[in-house]
Amino acid sequence: MFVEVRFTKKTLSLLLIIICIFSTCVFAENENLSTSVPEGLRSGNILLMDQASSKVIYEKNSEERIAPGGFTKLFTAAVIFDYINSVDEKVTANPKAVTTYDFTHNNMGVLPGETLTVNDLLYGMLIYDAGEAANALAVYSADTMDKFVAKMNQKAAQIGCTDTYFTNPSGLPDENQYSTLKDVALIVNYAMENEIISEIVKAKSYKINPTNKYSETRYLNNTNKFISNASTGEYYTKNATGAKTSYVSNNDCGLALTYEKGNLKILCITSNSPYSAGINYANEDSKKLIDYALDYYTSEKLLSRDEIMAEVKIRNGKEANKVLLVCADDLYVNLPKNYNPKLLEKITETNKKVKAPISKGDALGQVTILYNGEKYASAILIADASVSSAPIKGFFSSIGAIFTSWIFITLVILIIGLFIFYTIMLNKIKRKKKYVSRFR
Repeated sequence: MFVEVRFTKKTLSLLLIIICIFSTCVFAENENLSTSVPEGLRSGNILLMDQASSKVIYEKNSEERIAPGGFTKLFTAAVIFDYINSVDEKVTANPKAVTTYDFTHNNMGVLPGETLTVNDLLYGMLIYDAGEAANALAVYSADTMDKFVAKMNQKAAQIGCTDTYFTNPSGLPDENQYSTLKDVALIVNYAMENEIISEIVKAKSYKINPTNKYSETRYLNNTNKFISNASTGEYYTKNATGAKTSYVSNNDCGLALTYEKGNLKILCITSNSPYSAGINYANEDSKKLIDYALDYYTSEKLLSRDEIMAEVKIRNGKEANKVLLVCADDLYVNLPKNYNPKLLEKITETNKKVKAPISKGDALGQVTILYNGEKYASAILIADASVSSAPIKGFFSSIGAIFTSWIFITLVILIIGLFIFYTIMLNKIKRKKKYVSRFR
């Protein structure tokens, strides 16, 4: 038995519209599948961001207080450079600084009275997570642990940390020591500006020669599995550039990972990540999040080197009365895939008062890139040519500027107004006197 179904033109049109809408939704869904947040993330705190713009790609409890653990050592290293002159300085480990450390946590076996270089200790605490190395360097730098910790808290406030407090330089668990991933991001960025630190944290390993306490050479492998493939190559990648692991407990592992690919720089920070069944979920989640960021962003060249962006006038220029402002370098901006070019804005700002002499390459302005109203990048604008000064031209230009200034024009108008008022009043007085004299 067959059932005949007939469609009117109106019904058929409606059906086609529904099919089109459904197809569009499916296409849109498929289009966004590649940028959906990874499933199975087990870290309690996550912050994934584009380092160039500080744009947050994904976050989870990034403003919640955490135990900073190993992240502390990264900041300790940064603060130490406020004290030392050279990484080759010799440090004799203060007995109290070493013996008060809890050696059940990560260490490199520094002995009381052992003499090492600042460099040895920096490598020990940054790539091997050695806490007693941090203590030894802190006391060497500031004479006492308390003075050094006070310096850490002062510096943390200076770089913009709003919810961070340190009680020790090694990161040993302490209920009074805390931070947030938002502040840890500031700490990572600040520390990585130091060229020595940025070189250390991307080292696969380090060798410590025999000392006055050790007759054998010590070899330290980086605890960051994205940097070192000594124990496993599961997470290793040449694109990883740092920065620091953290271990508080099996329920609180962490990783601050810096990653570069092409023009994309990513910072991924995790904490309160479990270590279970041989898997460190700080590593596992970071790998998923990096893949997510790579799939989320596309790097677009929006400005070219020497591209003309603006011009500024020069009153006292000898060769010219203006100079062009150009981009100092190519500018690549990380934008969401499938971004809408119509939502891009380029805002140019220039110095208002520019006087010669000007040298080619002088920074005289800035261009800011906005996408959908949010700042994504900025770059300086430089003079495309040198302009020497012409004193006489500058003198007359200054006079001209005075005569065309709003203050001078207002003053002239006021004087003319007063003169007209005076003339009118004077004529009134004269007419009044003339009128009175006629009737005497």
